[in-house]
Amino acid sequence: MPRMDIRIKTRLSGRAVYFSGKRRVEEAVVVNELSLSSAMVSGMGPISEEGCTLNINLPPHTRVELPAHPLRSSHKSTVFRLYFPEKQAYDAIWSFLRKQTPVNGSCPYCGGELQNDRTLCGACRTPLDVMDSGYLERHLHATFLARLESRLSRCDGGLLLRLLTTVDQSIIGASPGCGNDEFVGTAPALREVFATIRKAACTDMNILILGESGTGKELTAQAIHERSQRRDQLMVVVNCAAIPEQLLESELFGYEKGAFTGAYARKAGRFELADRGTIFLDEIGELPAPLQAKLLRFLEDHTVERVGGKRGTHVDVRIIAATNCNLAAMVDQGTFRRDLYYRLNTISITLPPLRERGDDIILLAKYFFQRFGAMEQSGLQGFSPAALAAISAYDWPGNVRELINKVRRALVMASGKAIEPEDLELARVAPFVRNKQPYALADSREQIIDVLEQTGYCVTRAARVLGVSRPTLYASMRRHGIDPNGPHTDPGVPHTDPGVPHTDPPHTEPGSSHNAAPIPFSLS
Repeated sequence: MPRMDIRIKTRLSGRAVYFSGKRRVEEAVVVNELSLSSAMVSGMGPISEEGCTLNINLPPHTRVELPAHPLRSSHKSTVFRLYFPEKQAYDAIWSFLRKQTPVNGSCPYCGGELQNDRTLCGACRTPLDVMDSGYLERHLHATFLARLESRLSRCDGGLLLRLLTTVDQSIIGASPGCGNDEFVGTAPALREVFATIRKAACTDMNILILGESGTGKELTAQAIHERSQRRDQLMVVVNCAAIPEQLLESELFGYEKGAFTGAYARKAGRFELADRGTIFLDEIGELPAPLQAKLLRFLEDHTVERVGGKRGTHVDVRIIAATNCNLAAMVDQGTFRRDLYYRLNTISITLPPLRERGDDIILLAKYFFQRFGAMEQSGLQGFSPAALAAISAYDWPGNVRELINKVRRALVMASGKAIEPEDLELARVAPFVRNKQPYALADSREQIIDVLEQTGYCVTRAARVLGVSRPTLYASMRRHGIDPNGPHTDPGVPHTDPGVPHTDPPHTEPGSSHNAAPIPFSLS
């Protein structure tokens, strides 16, 4: 299997000094394989866990002394992990590896042209140069499947599930600053989005992305394009609501010279610019009826006819459309073509609003605090408990974009050591304490009703405010006869809503890691 660093076969002589029991042993050994991180040695007996010292003779007249720790051993050889206490020893091993590495016309690290002496290229003179050349990233991508396959036999079902979840989440992840804010989190609905992106990206089918404003529709389209076979081509973005109706046709399909006043030269439309790539039609629900018919025609034959033109031009483009409108309802009302809706809706992805992402709201708020707090050089220590309660209780109609704006405002407006609800322009949630101790849910029917009323009878948000899990809150509501849909139940009659479980699942406090995937490793 490919290694992280280059490993060579060799026959270097040396000596190993180690302890067998309390007896110091020194033996002549042969180094059969060598890399910067490890060595395979033959000719020595059993070794203690404390490790040993390897004295390796490098040609022509260099000797290095390296501490070594045994990784695995057989009757023929022992594999050691090498350590380099001195820079001279590190440079000597590195120089030897460079000269002995088998090559085929190009540098095995960076792919550059080899020099006349057949050693590695001049750009890879030190291990840091190799890392700067991008070797590590290329190596990880090239050997991922091989490394994964070698470990699958040792993975249980739980580990495989966590691995798949991590892969799904990292599909969106990139380096900080790449616009992946909407996809920080662990909500099950978000993981379903990751899985759909993973499946849809490798196809050429049309995709319809649905979701409220601020949920990350364009980011989702970008993630699909970057993981498709068209990733080396352009993704052209068109906001159908931002271009005036009289200009939209010429923007999408182009125009010929003299087609109208001001058309002094031929101009290619957005579909032609996206040839062999992807076009993202944002706010497709705002597309005028005449253009809906022309778009439908394009979907049937992939031929573009410019305004004022007489010939069609065939283009190869994948369409990803998005809207925050209810297209199905618009079809029933006759404001959106039914046949166009079915052609666009080959694969649909529905992005969850922030209010339905559970504890992700708090994760996102803390993430933005860390990200923007560093930019503002703020001395704040974080959010106060009251601020976190207010964040949990708020509906977030603007979704992630609204959360970003409120956190950035709070970083500027906060005057204390922590951010308070007033800094976020959020209403303060009433504290639920008695004698400085939290209420026990079994004895606090009035408090549960107060929280439910403040949160609009949203059980998920009420559970977060009370600091308990949703099943625990449902159980308390049944005991007190509280209807989750509103105050319609006699206080003395236990509630028997068929949608509410009658036995509590294992209690899981909000924010715990039980059955939750880790936050994506791309967080800054």
